[in-house]
Amino acid sequence: MLDPLTLARTRDLAWLSRHIAAGVMLGAQHSRRRGAGLEFQQYRSYQPGDAINHIDWKLFARSDRHYVREAEQESQMHVCFVLDASASMAQPSFAIPELTKLQFGKCWIATLCWLLQAQGDRCSLLVLSDADLRRVPAGQGEAHHHRIALELQRSRAAGHWPGPEQLQPLWSQFDNNCQVVLVSDFFERGQEISDFATRLHAAGRPCLPLQLLVEAEETFPFEGELRVRDPEAASGSSPVREMDARSQRAQYQQAFARAQRSLAAGFAGRESPLTSVQIERPLADAVQRFVQLHSRIA
Repeated sequence: MLDPLTLARTRDLAWLSRHIAAGVMLGAQHSRRRGAGLEFQQYRSYQPGDAINHIDWKLFARSDRHYVREAEQESQMHVCFVLDASASMAQPSFAIPELTKLQFGKCWIATLCWLLQAQGDRCSLLVLSDADLRRVPAGQGEAHHHRIALELQRSRAAGHWPGPEQLQPLWSQFDNNCQVVLVSDFFERGQEISDFATRLHAAGRPCLPLQLLVEAEETFPFEGELRVRDPEAASGSSPVREMDARSQRAQYQQAFARAQRSLAAGFAGRESPLTSVQIERPLADAVQRFVQLHSRIA
């Protein structure tokens, strides 16, 4: 497993993602696979469980052995990765200060993108904040993976989730065969990220969500006096609050649990279950969990 500190310090996402992908198994179902496709690939011996209609009976008549025709079948899947690059994604781990949510999200996307392009699927990228919008159109192959990795490396966390006017030109990114993967901490001023997912769902493009958290956001392990800063505080409000950690712990954990249940219920109602991961955990585990939960992209 990759050391989280190495993940935090490595900036060559193309190399790092390929290194992690080498240890990740996508499972039995693949988008580019040998099967009953259109272009003949090879013969192989019949195995229990193979469909009888795939047996070449003329070859059986000549050889008295059962052979199955295999073919290469091309996937038409397009996976669009949408990365939240608002200011809250710059939150570092308290255990590994060099590692931020954004850095973890960048490498997670680059790793899954490498696995998908190895299957023959197309990938595209949107990095979203009101301070910067980055877009890589759909493509496939190793060169395309390098392009996505480069745009991810250039991305920085700042500002807020973009408003409707900024998002309007981007809706055409999501074509008919598009499967959207939304990577965010889902910390919202209102419902702007949830509304984005809802609109995609209404257009027949449901989001598969990955939520990135630091461990302390779930456990609240603090003691003594705290100064809490909101990096996305609304204009005119104070971005810093002071509180006593011990007296606030139970209230915070209850509020956090309620927010998580509400977020998970919203995606479950759209048949796109939420995957929440802590960035201190191995990234390969986060990729495997997501793929196992969402077999539609594997």
